[in-house]
Amino acid sequence: MKIVVIPDKFKGTLSSREAGEAIRRGIIEVMPLSSVKCISVADGGDGTVEAYLSSVGGKRKYLEVCGPNFKPIRACYAVLPCGRAVIEMAQSSGMGVAEPGSNPVFTTSYGVGELIKDAMDEGCREIIVGIGGSATNDGGVGMAAALGARFLNSNGEDIEPSGGGLSSLSRIDLGGFDPRVASTKFLVACDVDNPLCGENGAAAVFAPQKGASAEDVVLLDSNLRHFAQTVKRFVGVDLLEIKGGGAAGGLGAGLKAFCGAELTSGTELLLDTVEFEKETADADLIVTGEGSFDSQSLGGKLPLGISRRSGGTPVAIIAGRVELSEEEIKKAGFFAAIESAERGLSFDKIKKTAAEDLKNAAIRLAKMIKNV
Repeated sequence: MKIVVIPDKFKGTLSSREAGEAIRRGIIEVMPLSSVKCISVADGGDGTVEAYLSSVGGKRKYLEVCGPNFKPIRACYAVLPCGRAVIEMAQSSGMGVAEPGSNPVFTTSYGVGELIKDAMDEGCREIIVGIGGSATNDGGVGMAAALGARFLNSNGEDIEPSGGGLSSLSRIDLGGFDPRVASTKFLVACDVDNPLCGENGAAAVFAPQKGASAEDVVLLDSNLRHFAQTVKRFVGVDLLEIKGGGAAGGLGAGLKAFCGAELTSGTELLLDTVEFEKETADADLIVTGEGSFDSQSLGGKLPLGISRRSGGTPVAIIAGRVELSEEEIKKAGFFAAIESAERGLSFDKIKKTAAEDLKNAAIRLAKMIKNV
């Protein structure tokens, strides 16, 4: 049999690559003559650069950039063989690199702009920006400032490019904005459709996860609304109408306004890049996976995307937790859903044995297939 293994990350335990390898080992133990190909994927958050490099090759480019707390950090992005760049905002402006106790009132996406600038220096004229895992709520003002935009207060002075700094914004000057942006195609890997402002907006939904208090949320939402009004006046783009504009603290809206970016599904974008249909055209089976296979999975996450694009090839899923009924599983296009983690264990215990548990779940799946 030819089997394609293409799991999502198991959040907090295994990367997509590690999960795929565990599943591969389990299948080969039962079906040693099978051809098993693993494809790493990511939805635009942590692990996006690694997933692209593992799947299609390329090189990492490291540089020092401004971190979310305005201090220098080391970050990287990928340059693919086709000349595309893949930038993971989590590398420069994410929760994983933010200082303990960070607050999105005071953080910036400036480092994202520096990565974009360096990618253009490398000659890349098509740039994928994965915007999951952010520590920011600045509407992308930091990113744009790094590319030469000036955000000025009523005295003509540069504001701090942060969520809190937006309150004093009076004018936007794009006279020094990097002209190469206009000839560069930007694709934003974004799997949320939250608007910039309001009860479902960037501040209300995501800022508390980044350290914002209830009072901070009110301030940040007000600042983003003021930012949107200023952008409409000086740039001519209505940020409030952008579906997904609230992603990554409004970076989705900022990339659309200042870089003309196209916001698209991170899952679909990566499946296109790895030529999913070509890779699975002659496969006998596709195996995917994620940490929890539940109602959120049916809202457009990776496993459902794979099921929809499988072209009739049988698809099975292995998940740490399977929370759907048999009817829901089959309706979503999966012939089998295998649970890997033992019920009742703490997350710390699950984490220690995650790879071995995943391998054992793959063994059970392979035995099931072999006996059909």
